[in-house]
Amino acid sequence: MSKLHQMTLWDEPVPPDSPRLPACPPTSRTASLPLAAGASLDEAAEVGTDEIDSECSIAEEPSEFAGLPSFKPLRSAIDAGIFGITATGPMEPDEHEIAALVQEHSNELAGLLIEIDALTDAVRTGVDPRTGRMPRTPEAAEKATTRWRQELEQAKVSYANMLAAVEEGFGLEAGRELDHWIRSRVAGTPKRLPYDPGHPWHYYWAGDGAEPIAFVEIPPSEDAGRWLERDLPKNPAKRLARLRELLTSETERLTEDRRRYEDIIARGAEALSQFDREIAYGGNDELARAGTIALKYNHIRMGLGRVRWLRQQLGYEERWEPIRAKMNAAGDQEPPGQS
Repeated sequence: MSKLHQMTLWDEPVPPDSPRLPACPPTSRTASLPLAAGASLDEAAEVGTDEIDSECSIAEEPSEFAGLPSFKPLRSAIDAGIFGITATGPMEPDEHEIAALVQEHSNELAGLLIEIDALTDAVRTGVDPRTGRMPRTPEAAEKATTRWRQELEQAKVSYANMLAAVEEGFGLEAGRELDHWIRSRVAGTPKRLPYDPGHPWHYYWAGDGAEPIAFVEIPPSEDAGRWLERDLPKNPAKRLARLRELLTSETERLTEDRRRYEDIIARGAEALSQFDREIAYGGNDELARAGTIALKYNHIRMGLGRVRWLRQQLGYEERWEPIRAKMNAAGDQEPPGQS
């Protein structure tokens, strides 16, 4: 498997909701309500959109990630299956999937640069970046410095591997351009930035160090439906059958994502595979836990949005099904589509 496919691709193509997912529900007309503790999976999928938290102040599109570079995948990389393999052959990502991949890499690279900066300062000053204090004894300071040096080397290797993955899929110039863009955005930024719950550094000590939120509080994606709509059959009967099939599969997937998300929260790095812990995250268990929680959060957010949209569409189609049957029998025109 290629480095690009190993490191940051979702296990399914996930379109970007924005250059960075907002830390709070959007303050626009598409805002979503978190659910009360103890709400069911069904209730979570049908969360309302009429109110928002007035205290939410994180911008939807932080300026430090505005103007994210875009790249075209190498033909040789597509043919080699770098972006995945389907039943019909190598996957050729569309512009939305490419944007999602570049966004994910950019978030990871920016986080790694901030980590490198923080650990470099720790080695130079002897101040623990986790606590802001110096170790109490010379022995503790020596031990801490050794650990910081190891973590610093791991972060540098991870950064190099991330760029190599970009170069593998998009070419050497793309890797250089993204590296330059990330460094120019990170230079001079605060050591601790506010990250949204879909970003690994929301849970990592060098970022927000926040606790994962409960499943029932995850807001569904507002854009999930349009990614399903484009692939649905136009024929009403086939469309209805496909909606039912998708709702079953998406509900099952969402249930499994919830189980996995809550297992990682409960057991931490012990719930992760050896590959995730030792290869994908270079032996950094804290970052492996944070990265996987963020990934599952985004999977759940998209899954909630898909399930909710499918239920809405299915309800509409089922209401029209008997009416269509009568109109077709009488030779009348089809009822109009949903507005």
